[in-house]
Amino acid sequence: MENQSERDKRETPAIVDGGVSDGRVEAWKREHGKVYRIDVTDGDETHRVWLKRPSLQTLSAMNKTAKTDELKGAGILYDNCFLGGSAAVRSDGLLFMAATAQIGKLFEQCMGSLKNL
Repeated sequence: MENQSERDKRETPAIVDGGVSDGRVEAWKREHGKVYRIDVTDGDETHRVWLKRPSLQTLSAMNKTAKTDELKGAGILYDNCFLGGSAAVRSDGLLFMAATAQIGKLFEQCMGSLKNL
């Protein structure tokens, strides 16, 4: 009969993070301010990448390219914000699409308001 530890090992996905350490993440935070981690689970693996906030130049290039090719636009955003992590996320189409869907959530984190004075 299988015990809980054996079940946990089988059910817990392997983490693929490109060897990024906690210390490296802290260094990125000091350098870039806000740093985001994206986890993409594919079967028995969880691929992990870290991103910084996009610059205005990156957003401009992404928007210009996305008008004719949304996937290339997403690639520009990803490549310019990528700090480290699993290389497979950029090379595997399905992992990449799952990660870019999460990148879109960055734009939901900042809220603005307008008040008529």
